[in-house]
Amino acid sequence: LSGLRRAARAARACGGVEAGTWLVARAGLLEGRSATTHWEDMEDFSSAFPGVDVRPDRYVIDGPVFTSGGASPTFDLMLHLIRTRLGMAVALDVASVFIYDQARAATDAQPLVSLGRLDGYDPRLAQAIRLMESHVDQPLTVEAVAKRAGVTARTLESIFRKSIGETPGAYYLRLRLGAARRLVVDTRIAMADIAGRTGFSSAAAFSRAFSRAFGEAPVRLRRG
Repeated sequence: LSGLRRAARAARACGGVEAGTWLVARAGLLEGRSATTHWEDMEDFSSAFPGVDVRPDRYVIDGPVFTSGGASPTFDLMLHLIRTRLGMAVALDVASVFIYDQARAATDAQPLVSLGRLDGYDPRLAQAIRLMESHVDQPLTVEAVAKRAGVTARTLESIFRKSIGETPGAYYLRLRLGAARRLVVDTRIAMADIAGRTGFSSAAAFSRAFSRAFGEAPVRLRRG
């Protein structure tokens, strides 16, 4: 406990996940703060630490101290911290690496972009991204995406700029190039075929866009 207290004084943030909340509380780091723990422990935790405002939330951030109710809420917590510090686009990328999304059936297709339970995103943003990822090989125009999402192109652009910090067109291109990069690195598919699969009119156009995005041509990246 003394080691935990020393670490907390030096750290930007500290906290506990599920049962770890008990250690943080025993170290005195939750006194006078709000916190949560696993739902099975709520009553016992409240009795053991009357100076803590115990809440039944998935996670709680109170100043430099965070607490989480379990494994899945910790993903929510981490994505929240990433979004607030580095932006929505980075949080979407991290969620996608973990294939983390709202609850879905086991037989559902794994999405390219996992939206998670990110705070404050517009449901129309999710719908637009789903449309984009389902049309990587034959990209829709921004106007077509907006129409299917039930908004104007100007409104869709406003939603993307507010939530992600870039235009729908820029995000769509980055999504397609991300899919292309995985094909370049993980497969031996010909570059012309990768270009076709990710919506580029020619291998040359694909190579130019890829080089601008990643700093080297796809052929060089594959050789490396």
